[in-house]
Amino acid sequence: MAEETGFPSPAQGYESATIDLNALLVHNAPATFYMRMRGTQLLNRGIFPQDLLVVDRSKPSVPGCIVVFRQDNEFICREMVHDGERYMFSDGTGNLDPLTEETEIFGTVTGVVRKL
Repeated sequence: MAEETGFPSPAQGYESATIDLNALLVHNAPATFYMRMRGTQLLNRGIFPQDLLVVDRSKPSVPGCIVVFRQDNEFICREMVHDGERYMFSDGTGNLDPLTEETEIFGTVTGVVRKL
């Protein structure tokens, strides 16, 4: 058996486990989808064009959360707000779109991934 000599590594004890983005961002894999953000409407919420949105279809949509919904065969990402008696979608610039019978809420945004 060989005897070790020298000094221990200065980084010894500071090793960290690898980061698993799926474990960090995905809570229900079968209900999770990834979508690319288009537009600048949600810059004030920290969501930029080309950000990757983590969308969970199993998480309930409540006022204050960011949701993806389908309207006129187009997917749109907005903040859900409650305006008195009805639910609305805010684009962050003061414009509000109503929730209509044709609106299908696809899922709730639970995370954002950005490449620098």
